[in-house]
Amino acid sequence: MRYSIKTIKILGIPIELHITFILLLAFVVFTSLILGNIGITIYIIMIFTLVLFHEISHSVVAMHYGVKISKIVLLPIGGLASMSEIPRDAKKEFFIAIAGPAMNFAAAFLSLILIIAMGMYSRISPIFSFEITDPADLLLIFFKLNLILGFFNLFVPAIPMDGGRVFRSLLSLKFGFKRATVVSTELAKVIAIFMALFGIFLPNIWLIVIAFFVYIGATQEGEFASISSVLSGLKVKDIMSIGYINVPSGITLAEFFEIEFKHRHLGYPVMENDKIVGVISFSDLSKVPKEKWDKVRVRDIMSSNVITIDAEEDAIKALIKMSKFKIGRLIVFDGSEATGIISKTDLIRAIELKRSQI
Repeated sequence: MRYSIKTIKILGIPIELHITFILLLAFVVFTSLILGNIGITIYIIMIFTLVLFHEISHSVVAMHYGVKISKIVLLPIGGLASMSEIPRDAKKEFFIAIAGPAMNFAAAFLSLILIIAMGMYSRISPIFSFEITDPADLLLIFFKLNLILGFFNLFVPAIPMDGGRVFRSLLSLKFGFKRATVVSTELAKVIAIFMALFGIFLPNIWLIVIAFFVYIGATQEGEFASISSVLSGLKVKDIMSIGYINVPSGITLAEFFEIEFKHRHLGYPVMENDKIVGVISFSDLSKVPKEKWDKVRVRDIMSSNVITIDAEEDAIKALIKMSKFKIGRLIVFDGSEATGIISKTDLIRAIELKRSQI
């Protein structure tokens, strides 16, 4: 995710802090110092620590099912575990989704046992207080936060929240993944609208912000699921562009322009010593003033970040890779041999063609 700072790795998963999260933490610390109440800072640190372990719980179960986790990002509204794919299997999605709240409920249960054992049960109150008079108050806050996180995530049936994914997985058992996604994402949008209205009425700015992200997340989830369904059954080799032209790394941009003018491809592999060392496109060329084309060479402006994909991979994997690396095309390999290029344009064309046949 853009504007995120990498920190540590837990179980091999990079943990990143979004810049907005860092700003929020700085604001809270500053406010705590001004008010002379460090309890607010402790509360915020505790809640985001629990959010982190909530996301790690999702990630552990996801990795158990073979889903790769590229990173976990902490945002002001919570955490986000970046998965390589959305499980279409109802069982997998159910257990991945329920893992986070299950961790919170387990932590709440264990802390409740400690609270009872320490004779503090009578101090449990539905009212939240940032006042910390003794270490025992931390245990009470820990108990309440875990209950809130568990219930809020599990019992609000709005994708991309856990409750929404549990709801979709149960619907999928009867109606299939595609229809279940349509129903659950539309329901999530309705819930987000009511959540925002409720936040305005209270007023509660965080509820409004969460509603906004739920609405956006549900919309994106619905669109991605629709595209995945359309591309289902298609391999990279079915839609890639073949007969591509290799461009020597040492030619000038003026010479490259002649190649582009003749062939009008979206991207060209750049070759050096019989190896692909980069990719260049017309958009790269257009960033250089025309009067410099005779002096600047392809190797000077090419993208050396060569991302490849196997011809036998599912077409949707190409779209996921392009989104992940923020690029417009991939070099396609069949074994050790480069056989073509697949671009976003190829994918869009395939999606439009498939939809016209439905």
